[in-house]
Amino acid sequence: MFCSKCGKPVDPSSRFCPACGATISAAPPPPPGNYPNPNQLTRPRNNRMIAGVCAGFALHYGWDINLVRIITALVALFTGIGAVAYLVLWVIIPEAPYALPAKSI
Repeated sequence: MFCSKCGKPVDPSSRFCPACGATISAAPPPPPGNYPNPNQLTRPRNNRMIAGVCAGFALHYGWDINLVRIITALVALFTGIGAVAYLVLWVIIPEAPYALPAKSI
């Protein structure tokens, strides 16, 4: 990171430039996550393969997404109800809202 006034290197954790004393602007806040309400199960708009049902369950409960996908595929293949349940969940679980881009300076 460099000072915008004098161009000298600045430690990212410092608030002022050690060479010229200029105020260093704070880093922009991280973009909001996919879940504004962590208690609500939603289908994310990224990192999904078909409809985001498996990704939604994995993110909501903190599970491994690949394990959820494998279990879902096995249940859908070996039972007739698995594919129907996936389709029903696709319709019932709402999509996550769009994430707003971070403001750039």
